[in-house]
Amino acid sequence: MGTILFGIQLYCDFGGCTTIAMGAARMLGIDLIDNFQAPYLSRSNAEFWRRWHISLSTWFRDYLYIPLGGNRKGKGRKYCNVLITFAVSGLWHGAQWNFVFWGLLNGLYQVIGDWLRPVRRALLRVTELDTDTLGYKGAQVFCTWLCVNLAWVFFRAERLMDSFAILRSIFTASNIYILFDGSLFGCGLDEPNFLLLLVYIAILFVADLCKYKGINIRQGIARQSWLCQVLVVAGSVLAILLLGVYGPGFEASDFIYSQF
Repeated sequence: MGTILFGIQLYCDFGGCTTIAMGAARMLGIDLIDNFQAPYLSRSNAEFWRRWHISLSTWFRDYLYIPLGGNRKGKGRKYCNVLITFAVSGLWHGAQWNFVFWGLLNGLYQVIGDWLRPVRRALLRVTELDTDTLGYKGAQVFCTWLCVNLAWVFFRAERLMDSFAILRSIFTASNIYILFDGSLFGCGLDEPNFLLLLVYIAILFVADLCKYKGINIRQGIARQSWLCQVLVVAGSVLAILLLGVYGPGFEASDFIYSQF
């Protein structure tokens, strides 16, 4: 549960930070790149990195992966270039082994995915499975999301050995009962706030689904009457005032990703 919620926290924190920057720049007449394009709805790890932190991913592609040779010099060289690029991206986040391992793991996801592509295609031909069904696409999204969340363990842990300890606990500890006996609410969030968190996640999912399908919510609101636009803005401000996290010890400007 902690691993899943950290992945959502990091996305909301970093995505929110860049969205605020985009809004502030737009007020000055400057259009910035949208750094996140519904990454958790990706159907593969390669697609995830085309949708997550786009500016950094693009920089590593253009100034490291392609100069190394990209995919122009055979499969073996391509896989080596992918692993080098992701290892360096890990080092960019910090000179610690857990960041290096996080980068290598994401690179390994892409290498394995590309290597197994002929096998997957052969299986699809044999089974005649319809890849356009919602169930098939949903399974791809779920598997990608699961792999990304497991990699976040190395990103979040203080040390590499802590990462392995957390993963060992995830796969060996049998404590699913905490989801049903109420003890989950003693881990930092009481029941009302946990239910509110689920509402936030649902809103995030709907917003990302619209973005994934190319539906521009902002343009949709702009086409409405001035009264509707005023009500949307007023409702948003009211929601921030009522549901925002404030109080002693909390700094709204202290974004997780600011350390990088």
